[in-house]
Parts: sequence; structure tokens; C-alpha cells
Amino acid sequence: MSDLSEKINRNWWIFPIVSFIGAAACLSLISAFGGRYLLAAVQPDLRKDIYSSLTGSSSGLLGFALAAVAILAAFAPKIDAQGRNRRREEELAEARSDIAKCLLVTSAFLMVILVASTIGIGADAGREGNPVLTVLVVAAGFASLVGLLISGLGVTLSILERNSLQ
Repeated sequence: MSDLSEKINRNWWIFPIVSFIGAAACLSLISAFGGRYLLAAVQPDLRKDIYSSLTGSSSGLLGFALAAVAILAAFAPKIDAQGRNRRREEELAEARSDIAKCLLVTSAFLMVILVASTIGIGADAGREGNPVLTVLVVAAGFASLVGLLISGLGVTLSILERNSLQ
């Protein structure tokens, strides 16, 4: 059990991917058996407004996530730390690296939302919405939410751990 928790602790980036796959599978089944839902059930004019809003929101969050990755990459362990503090500094650097990985995966899903929503603005004008775009946008949105929450939790824990060193 300890080995499993250690693997989970070092591979946070898997959670957004697993949540995307799960959401896409569930939404595809609902689409196959239940017909129209979510974006596919909305009127075309309203759907374009939603896609426009998603484009703006996802691009803003994408910029935020990539800026956070750049900031995390800029921090290095303190060179003058000795002994136990040096080991903790190295562990914190590794934790920042894990957070950056999760943010990069989240950024990929935000980019999926951005591209799919942009395509949806121009291509999804029919009376019934495109179920593939709906599944893609909603599942990527869910995965992005999970990734941002996990990354935020990781940053919070990293800051708390850093403050306990001082």
C-alpha cells in the first residue's frame, strides 16, 4: 500500500488524464443512448456564445497555468543548505517539478478546450449540436478542473512545507 501511495504522490499528472478518459467515456455513452445533452442541446446562437466564452476562459487559464510552470521552473533548491535542510530542499524541488508536470498536462487540456471551442464557433451551427465537440469540450473542461485543483493543492502543500523549514 505504501508503494502505491508513493507512486500516486509522484505522478499527480495522471489524475487529469484519467478524469478526461472517464468523463469522455461516460459522456459518449450518454450521447450514444440518450441523444442530445449539454452543449448539443443548446440553441445554435446560445451555443456560439458559450463557445466564445469557453475560448476566452480557457485561453486565460492556459496563460496562467503556463506562467505558473515557468515560475516553478525558476525556483531551485537553496545552494547553501546543509544536511537535513539540503535533503528537504531537494524534496521540495522535486515536488515543484511534479506540480509543473500536472500543470503541463492541465495546459494541454485547456488547449483542447481552446481549439475545440474555436472550431465549434465556426463549425457547430446546426440545429443539433455536434456530439463529438460536446464530449471533447466537456471532458477536457472536467480534466482541466481536476488538474487545476490538484496543482493548486500541490502548490499550497509546497508553500506550507517551505514555511515549516524556516
